[in-house]
Amino acid sequence: MIKQAAVLQQTAELLLARKAELLEILIGSIRENTGSSELDVRPFATKSLDALLDGCCRQTLQEFLTDEARAAVEAARAGVGFDVLAAAALSLTRVSHRLLLETALDRAELAACLGALSDLAAHRAIALLQAQQEESGRRLIDAEEQAAQARERARALARANAALRLSEARSQRRAEQIALLGSVMQRVASVVEPERLMQEAAETIRSRMGHTYVAVVVLDHDGVLIGRWAGRSGLNRRSSGRAQGPARGIIGRALRKKSPQVAGDVSHDPDYHADVPGTRSELVVPLIDEGQAMGAIDFQSAQPAAFELEDVVAAEAIAEFLVIALRNARLVASLRGAG
Repeated sequence: MIKQAAVLQQTAELLLARKAELLEILIGSIRENTGSSELDVRPFATKSLDALLDGCCRQTLQEFLTDEARAAVEAARAGVGFDVLAAAALSLTRVSHRLLLETALDRAELAACLGALSDLAAHRAIALLQAQQEESGRRLIDAEEQAAQARERARALARANAALRLSEARSQRRAEQIALLGSVMQRVASVVEPERLMQEAAETIRSRMGHTYVAVVVLDHDGVLIGRWAGRSGLNRRSSGRAQGPARGIIGRALRKKSPQVAGDVSHDPDYHADVPGTRSELVVPLIDEGQAMGAIDFQSAQPAAFELEDVVAAEAIAEFLVIALRNARLVASLRGAG
């Protein structure tokens, strides 16, 4: 279960004092990320904020996560996608960080509060993904029952079986994505050195997903990309592990557009920069902090068309978590330097 419950209680009490301001900023952030109207967002945001603050103050966080997961399943059945719920959860974390930075907390207390909020954000993301997975499983069972009723109609049965195989593959892929997100969060949650954090994230993603190459890079003060990468055994690459250089290729495009970029066949992509032998397809997801592109996660595969929409959604969830983790690691590093 979530650590630092007492710190979360202190954090919630600080945010409670600015609840009205927090709510209005949260509503604006959700609307910006989802395009929804204020009339639709306000009741949802109010309920979500009240439940979170009450759960933190009472230290009944398990009940809060259980209720949020149940609500996510109901929302999925009503046609509300994971992106809407995830945007609300992540917006609340970002807004809370901003308000906490304006408090009179000393550096140690501030670092503890920010860390506790990041830990809570990770658990909320996992709970939402698991709820989505459970709903996918329910739909799969429904599809199987419908297929059984259509056994005597050969053509309809063939189509149903094809749909079932696709649903099973997607269900398995979603389960792998949940496991991947959990692994990344567990590996980097306690890492407070930025470069080690990037290396741990790159290695965990590559080993779990089997991609040819994965890199986590950030822009330095001169606009140069620096970071760490992990590649499959035997990969012949010029650097020994540290990625560095100007932002170009598909990474550069993702940073300019501030949105994920997918190249199903890199040979047909005019921006592709050949730096990893054998790459056939590439996915780049930018790391966005307060509206600014601070870096990216680069996935490369020897398989053509290796990345689907579900991979983009999972990669964006990982990117959101890494932004928070990197922010906290840099804060800890600055505190140590000041000490």
